[in-house]
Amino acid sequence: MNIETPPENPNPEEEVKRLEKKIAEKEAQLEAIKSATLEGIYESGELEKVDKPEQPGWDEAPGIRKALRNMRGIDGIADWYRYEREAFNLELFTETIMQGVWSDVRKSEKFDSGFKEEMRVKKRQYIQYSGDLTMGFDPNVTKQIHEFDPNATDELRKLANNRLTKIGPDNKGVDGKGSYFDRFDENFTDEKGRVRNIGREYQDLIDRHNRTVGAEERVEDSISSAERFHLRYAAGQSMWDIVNQNLADNEFTMMPGSLRGLYVVMRNMDENKLTHYRDRDLDVKIPMVEFLIDQFRDEVLGVRQATKSNLELFTWFVNKAGQNFIPFTNIREDLQDWWEIIKSLLGRPKDSRVQPSKYPYLQDELSGGDESKVIKRINDLRTKKGLPPWTMDDTPFSRIGVTTGYAKAAKKK
Repeated sequence: MNIETPPENPNPEEEVKRLEKKIAEKEAQLEAIKSATLEGIYESGELEKVDKPEQPGWDEAPGIRKALRNMRGIDGIADWYRYEREAFNLELFTETIMQGVWSDVRKSEKFDSGFKEEMRVKKRQYIQYSGDLTMGFDPNVTKQIHEFDPNATDELRKLANNRLTKIGPDNKGVDGKGSYFDRFDENFTDEKGRVRNIGREYQDLIDRHNRTVGAEERVEDSISSAERFHLRYAAGQSMWDIVNQNLADNEFTMMPGSLRGLYVVMRNMDENKLTHYRDRDLDVKIPMVEFLIDQFRDEVLGVRQATKSNLELFTWFVNKAGQNFIPFTNIREDLQDWWEIIKSLLGRPKDSRVQPSKYPYLQDELSGGDESKVIKRINDLRTKKGLPPWTMDDTPFSRIGVTTGYAKAAKKK
């Protein structure tokens, strides 16, 4: 073995640079070996390589995107509709046109009703693909099977979204029996008492589709449940960050109901979007508020972590104009106590507009430190789940800066 002899009296800085260069070379060699090994495994068929869904973007033609966003009338839409209707099959093209233009299209008599409804869905098609990914589906597959059997595909999407929302994507799930992805291929009973299985029903749809098409049009999706979570769910969340930039805040109220309630949409709901729901019916708004309280409850009980945008909405409900968003006494009975806890944690005691809670406001109980009634109540609930107790600065709202510093303030008193 050849051993390299370093200089007798090396300059420290030069020696560091020499070693860093050697390390970088070795890392590059290892990465090349790793890539070659993986490619060999994929070619042998031992592992199946997951195709990443095509991401939307305008990198190659930013000028066209800008022109579409600046279009304000329906004249251009009418010309394409009359002479080049196939252009609307380009989903990114349709999605980029401003919502105000599509609203004018829906009011116009120049377009047939089928086209209007088709564009209403296609305007937000990438939201559906993002939702499909977070539910563990391949959007390239769901697109094909939806064309084959739209009713069955939409029913499966609804079933999967409800189960993902109820159980959660990670940890052990709400009931401690595993996450949505752990149980992707397991039987369960739906609300109507029917035995269902998301993985099996998904595969059945694929098989029925494949029996009606040629070999070149067949689709398949056979990755593991772990890959559905680590690859698809993460990709769906990332995709959302890209596509939602093309949507105005008021567009969220115009979505079809199948999109509006998607897990990925609700997890990223914020005050700007939610304020546009003020005039919607209660049967739309109450489930949204219940979803948000469920997320807070699940974080307290160690099931999953609520998003910052969801947590920030509670400050709007408790201390701001969101107090009249719904009659909060109408939320589910099992969430009533959680709503009281939230109001106690966030309420500003000297503000006459704040919603009252049956627990004293936490800000009024600083002198009591971690012995405040609401913290005791939280820890009673956590103890039943075998979780360690929290202090005032451990609550989910500390992540948005609402309660941070309460414990220090209490100790100073």
